[in-house]
Amino acid sequence: MRGCWDRLMRLPNDLNKMGVLLSRVNNSRRGNSSEPVNTSQTVSRICVREVNNDHSSIIPVQNNERVLVPASPVTTYVERGYVSSQQVYNLLSAEDGQPALYDPYYILILDCRSTERYEESHVVTARAAVTVIHPVLGCLISCIELQKYSIILLYAEEGCSPVGSVKARKDSPDLLHCFFQLSGLGMDPVILLGGFSTFRAFYHFLCTPRMVLLEPERHTLTIYPSEILEEALYQGSASQASDYRIIKNLHITHVVNATANCPDAFPNMLCYLRLCLSDDAQQDLVEALPLASSFINSALRAEPAGRVLVHCSVGRSRSSALTLAFLMEHRRWSLLHALRWLKEKRACSAPNVNFLRQLLIYEELLFGSKLTSLNDILR
Repeated sequence: MRGCWDRLMRLPNDLNKMGVLLSRVNNSRRGNSSEPVNTSQTVSRICVREVNNDHSSIIPVQNNERVLVPASPVTTYVERGYVSSQQVYNLLSAEDGQPALYDPYYILILDCRSTERYEESHVVTARAAVTVIHPVLGCLISCIELQKYSIILLYAEEGCSPVGSVKARKDSPDLLHCFFQLSGLGMDPVILLGGFSTFRAFYHFLCTPRMVLLEPERHTLTIYPSEILEEALYQGSASQASDYRIIKNLHITHVVNATANCPDAFPNMLCYLRLCLSDDAQQDLVEALPLASSFINSALRAEPAGRVLVHCSVGRSRSSALTLAFLMEHRRWSLLHALRWLKEKRACSAPNVNFLRQLLIYEELLFGSKLTSLNDILR
């Protein structure tokens, strides 16, 4: 462990060996700007000091000085039977080999508002509830067909009232009708907390007037990176990092590129940390972990606060290791807590065993003791 600590505290000058590249641009373009910035002041160079300036929290245990005090993640309570807008966003962004949304039976979304409101705009792939649960005729889809869906989601225009309450019966009777009809058929539907208006306020780019139901139509949809920290930290793939619509809609300002070969897509528009990493058993992360952690933290604490996208090729292993390092160091979460949080937001996250072992060493350096074992995270 001492050898790893010595290397962390002695970042080499020649970071070309690892492929660390930081691209800096004029900070005046940050915020909600949606257009690329063309500037002749862009500089791409090896730069350690600018991204590795926050090691005060990593103190060598051998000197009997301070170490981080572990904290537990604090989650917003969501009543059983409801899902938050962020949870729905991550459901729509879920990937496992291919985007889950491409599967017509992945999620059945029922818009329980009026037909007119549905036709104006609705959550992508949603169906008007009356095409499934008719007010008079009842369920128009067989139970066998309904059971094929992994998730059934309902939403009204607004509303957080408990199902069955007087206020809920008054505010969204059509939603309640659908909910109890489906429940009576043995289904387990969930309700979007806050309704369509809340979801659209955060994720307007996932709302559309188009009806998208069939598999070929679904393959035309844009799949977004997972939101790890709300309106702050995202994790995804190289293709998502090179999609201008995604960068614009998420207001990304900073990118951690952990690929070996994919170039930075918008060097004149965004601030990049380039870490040329391989997803294999030989890749050393001892320099990459604190660099990425500090870079992300600096971006999120900037004025105005930035938004960071961490990506590798498919957003599973390398990007997960870097995200976990940040959550451990700057949220003070154990590796086990950080990994559980990440898997909840991005189910396909899967750092390779080599990376997990290095993250366990990093955890011990940060907190002064082992908080997690390899068995904890592999079982």
